[in-house]
Amino acid sequence: MKQDKFKKILWAALPIAVIIFCFIGFLFAPNAPYKTDVTSKFLDGSIQYPFGTDELGRCVFSRILYGGRVTLGIVLLGLTITAILGIFLGVLIGQGKSGKNVLFDSLLNAVTAIPPIAYLIIFIGIWGNSIPTMLVALTASLILRMIKLVKTQTEIEFEKAYILCAVASGASKFRLLFIHILPNIMREIVRFICLSCSDMILTISGFSFIGLNLGDDVIDWGMMLSNARSFSIARPALLVYPIVFIFLCTLSFNLLGYRLERRDTQDA
Repeated sequence: MKQDKFKKILWAALPIAVIIFCFIGFLFAPNAPYKTDVTSKFLDGSIQYPFGTDELGRCVFSRILYGGRVTLGIVLLGLTITAILGIFLGVLIGQGKSGKNVLFDSLLNAVTAIPPIAYLIIFIGIWGNSIPTMLVALTASLILRMIKLVKTQTEIEFEKAYILCAVASGASKFRLLFIHILPNIMREIVRFICLSCSDMILTISGFSFIGLNLGDDVIDWGMMLSNARSFSIARPALLVYPIVFIFLCTLSFNLLGYRLERRDTQDA
């Protein structure tokens, strides 16, 4: 019994530890990520340069750590805004009767059917590629999906017996929504957030890889992959390191979502 409990804690702790390390790892960077030294280019791993150096003599390990701060910073900030606005608006909208506002439901379904990549292309075309553009585009797409999820879950909960009992006992709308309903749908919300984090990491890295990066002076994993393509045969490690960190971060968020899903299955 204790061994099973330890495994469950370990499965939850490891992904969280990986995410925290990738986010605050820049604090432990051994070198300045922008410092160039062409006389030290393509060095192998050492104590001074754990992952070696790139074509400009920059420390690859330091750039990986700073890239994690940028990528996960956008992800976590975007998901925070999404969670606050999406939960609040979704709960308020979902308090009405299901199907009451057919026009709004149809509009919400139509807008959420647009893939996030379309928002990015539109916003990048208007404002150019930068961190604020990426943040606004991803947040706008996710907020609409969060509103739809919370709205649907709230409508389902409103039909359950415990809510009818709470209404009969004179509970206020605020108490119904934020004391009774919200805690019961929070697990679905957290699962959606975990999976959305993985999607955001892949989207940011993918756009940077094809040249729509976050800015010329911004380090991120996708941009490192793009720069390393020209040296993929001579120095394949320059491609491997960013891919490994992208994989670990996306896997960590997916594992957290998987653990929540398993808990739901076991509770059922």
